[in-house]
Amino acid sequence: MNRPLTILSLAVLFLVALAAGAEEVSPVLWPEEQRAFFQDGPAYLLEPAERDRFAALDEAERQRFMEEFLDRDPVPATPENELREGIRRRLLLIRNEGLLPSDDRAQLLFLRGPADERKVLDCGSTFKPVELWGYGPEKGRRFAVLYQPDPAETYRLWLPTESKRVLYTPELQYFLEQWEELRGFIFGKRFDYQLCEEAKRVDRITGVDGLFGYEKDRPTDADMMRFLAPPDDLAAWARRAAATAVEPPPEELPVEQVELLFPEWEGQRIVTRVVVRLPQDVELETAEAASEGELLDEEPEQEIELTATGLLEQDGQPFEDFRVRYTLPAPEEPRPIALVLERPLRPGFEFLLRLTVKDEVGGAEQIIRRGFRVPDVPEAVEEAEVPEALVIALGQQLAEEPMAGADSLVLVPPEVDVALGLWRAEVLTTGDRIAKVVFSVDGQVQLTRTRPPYSVELRLSDFPSEQVVRVEGLDEDGELVAADEVIINQPRGSLNVRITDPPRGRQSAGEVQARAQIVVPEGKRVESVTFLVDDVVQATLDRPPWEAMVTAPEDAELSYLTAVVELDDGARAEDVRFLRSPQYLEQVDVSLVELYTTVTDRNGSLARGLTADDFEVFEDGRRQEIKKFELVENLPLTVGITIDTSGSMSESLFEAQQAAVEFLENIVTRRDRCFALSFATRPVMLMPPTNDVDAVARSLDGLAAVGNTALHDALVHSLYYYRGVTGRRALVVLSDGDDTASNVPFRNALEYARRSGVAVYTIALDVGTLDLNIRNKLRDLSSETGGRSFFVKDAEALRSVYAEIESELRSQYLVAYAPDRARGTGGGYREVEVKVKQRGLKARTTRGYYE
Repeated sequence: MNRPLTILSLAVLFLVALAAGAEEVSPVLWPEEQRAFFQDGPAYLLEPAERDRFAALDEAERQRFMEEFLDRDPVPATPENELREGIRRRLLLIRNEGLLPSDDRAQLLFLRGPADERKVLDCGSTFKPVELWGYGPEKGRRFAVLYQPDPAETYRLWLPTESKRVLYTPELQYFLEQWEELRGFIFGKRFDYQLCEEAKRVDRITGVDGLFGYEKDRPTDADMMRFLAPPDDLAAWARRAAATAVEPPPEELPVEQVELLFPEWEGQRIVTRVVVRLPQDVELETAEAASEGELLDEEPEQEIELTATGLLEQDGQPFEDFRVRYTLPAPEEPRPIALVLERPLRPGFEFLLRLTVKDEVGGAEQIIRRGFRVPDVPEAVEEAEVPEALVIALGQQLAEEPMAGADSLVLVPPEVDVALGLWRAEVLTTGDRIAKVVFSVDGQVQLTRTRPPYSVELRLSDFPSEQVVRVEGLDEDGELVAADEVIINQPRGSLNVRITDPPRGRQSAGEVQARAQIVVPEGKRVESVTFLVDDVVQATLDRPPWEAMVTAPEDAELSYLTAVVELDDGARAEDVRFLRSPQYLEQVDVSLVELYTTVTDRNGSLARGLTADDFEVFEDGRRQEIKKFELVENLPLTVGITIDTSGSMSESLFEAQQAAVEFLENIVTRRDRCFALSFATRPVMLMPPTNDVDAVARSLDGLAAVGNTALHDALVHSLYYYRGVTGRRALVVLSDGDDTASNVPFRNALEYARRSGVAVYTIALDVGTLDLNIRNKLRDLSSETGGRSFFVKDAEALRSVYAEIESELRSQYLVAYAPDRARGTGGGYREVEVKVKQRGLKARTTRGYYE
């Protein structure tokens, strides 16, 4: 009864809030000239107070301020305006370096110009990407330290208060911490000194010996921030900047018009269509088209080749990059060209598009920048009269290879992110030569089809694992005509590589099995994975499985394995694992088993205030020594919501959605990540792991209750997204009935849950006390993984259930131990048990783990 009034009240409040903030427009949405002045360089010359004042002006006042600033001539004795010329040259310097304005290296170039000395550290096993920029005469030269915190982020200026540990790779952080703990008891060169010749220089520049050896005259934050401070003397800056030597820009490619359209939904996102129109009189170079069987007396066909290289920024950081190619026959007479490209983006979010359109043959290019906000709903595109002469060119992603030649085939990728068990593979062929198609999985032939349709069911792993499905088209004589392959179940997310074998802490020599797990950003492809031992290449792979035999030296005191992954766009990441380490480190070079533990009293209330002395830990029945203990209220958390949308949820789905959204909004902080998955007849990923709670909340809107219940499949699909994720991990599964549609049997789903190490919290909605099958399943899932099961009568009780889960996740204890067995011995399942010494208290954690 009250719902219409509540919605009306919320709408009124929303309109009031919207009106109150109507005058505040994000700089991304300012006119491009003003945005570029503020965000892309010139405003670096302003004092912070001036920048704030400029940002607070309205559009007309900003334009007036900007023109007056740029028109001032700080060196009136000369005929030219050195300020404008200096800005132009410094911006061109940044462009030629290929840097984003949000990169502190770009700001440093703009304000200080090229460094007198610039050192790029080539020590990937020791430091994150680090550059040292020195200014001034060699004697007394001051250095700025710039580093890249994460492959998806731009470089930033290092500040002493961040501590020097942020410059090191996680592996070296760990070893240097052990070095600091044992300082005075061990001898020999420090590990970073052994691995990187520049480590001592980094010590001198930062004023920090190792991690904690602070020198009295070390630089302060203020010393470092001076590198990015606006100039004290604008005239002196203008003279120096105007004299900056810089390569001239390429010839400018004329662009007549740029349009941004938002015509339709694509899943939970809105298609953003960019249309770049080149004028009719544009002069484009042409190239001879490659062709087979070309007759000598024929003139080769001429083609125009254009590329659009784009970057979407969000909040000043890279969000997505792409490269699109346009190849079209050269027209017999000049005609206008419209280049069209599309990206699906989340509604309601603001982006800045940086797009470079280039004539690949002639070299002319044009840089386009546009800030925009994706509307909440698609916007109708008016039917405009299209000039008959206009050539509309649809681009093709360079990552996608076209079907080449007259006789070819394409393996259609799976529609879902996770494929397991039986998967139907479809192959499309062209031409007449292909007489049969051979289907292989991980190099093993499974089936052969000798006539169309080339469609078969392939047997994949019962658990989600990275596999290569390859198809080969053969002719009547068995000769290969064409081939294609698809990588199934490739982990997606921020670029990451993690060495999984050999186990951490094992002293290895001779032949060693090296194995890595790769996480690849959406839309990218692994170009190569290289394994190196002591910086010597041992194996290079271009497809999974990412494993190879390497040789570790027999007599080395210190030896290390490096895995380097390179993507098709040139992005790189690497991981390091020590194969041999000095004897005195054997006691500390171990991988701790971390158990996130919940303790309750007889009433089920959470027990707080406990210490390590209150706990006992057992592995396979043997008592273990606790090495690490803490309350984990604020450690980063990855939490997933898996919600049943089968037909029986029709009356409860809205309340279930609202409760789930409130739970995520309450528990997820900026350091945490969350995702949402729904399931009925099959699982559907609504929003992949992100720290954007609002995006996950939007993905839960508008779900429809229809279909059967594939609970087991949904569980496995959900747990798949925790691959490569460490730390606290929890999955909340809501269902109102037993499984009726899964391909995965429950025993396999339970086994996969055990292997995942994720605490599974199950919520049964209106499941009767006599429905023992579903109740026992949900209890087993929770108890085996350290979670908890809840049984509620209706959706109104979900808020209190989520509140209990939230309270529990914020009140767990981290109990970690180093197994007392020989390190790296055997695999298999290890049973664990955590006990609390105080009577009346019970500890709940996972029942075991796989080594």
